[in-house]
Amino acid sequence: EDIKFEIRQFERMASDMGAVNMKALEIYDKVEREYKGLLDKKEELKKERGDVLVMINEIDSKKKELFMATFEVLNRNFQRIFVTLSTKGEAFLDLEDPNDPFAAGLDIKVRLTGKRFMDIRSLSGGEKTLTALAFLFAVQEHEPASFYVLDEVDAALDKRNSEKLAGLIRSYTQKAQYVVISHNDGVISEADVLYGISMNEHGMSKVTTLKI
Repeated sequence: EDIKFEIRQFERMASDMGAVNMKALEIYDKVEREYKGLLDKKEELKKERGDVLVMINEIDSKKKELFMATFEVLNRNFQRIFVTLSTKGEAFLDLEDPNDPFAAGLDIKVRLTGKRFMDIRSLSGGEKTLTALAFLFAVQEHEPASFYVLDEVDAALDKRNSEKLAGLIRSYTQKAQYVVISHNDGVISEADVLYGISMNEHGMSKVTTLKI
């Protein structure tokens, strides 16, 4: 009786299962092959990921090395040119995070009087102009271009500093062409060719050219 009872239970279980899918083994084999293929791809991707990480580390190392080499050149140029333009003080470029320069910024430190270096934002208009120009020319010396356009960069400078700026630009004209817009006599006097723009009573512009 116990055996008959178990047989009836198994018969009900078989009935509940329904018809047997005879293609199940075939489907299983197909899914198993796909699964093994995915495992192989996973291992291949892990290897490629390792190669990519090694390449990224090499690139980051070379990038930092190139950046620091360029920074050192710019800093030396900047310090030298600042002393040329300014009648007093000194300045330098300062990395906020020397260990990871790409994660932080760059400060310009200037000392005009006393022992304390100040941020460029603490300077007067003329002092900011000289500092910015020194940085501009420092970049120019490292990566020169064929010509430059300077639009009234001397507006905040006094006569003496304007003459210093004009002399510096004159020394660079051997390697590049400069188009300088200025109302300052100290700058104009160093030009090779002058172009004066005026307006007549009819509102029409007139260009006057003078070759010095």
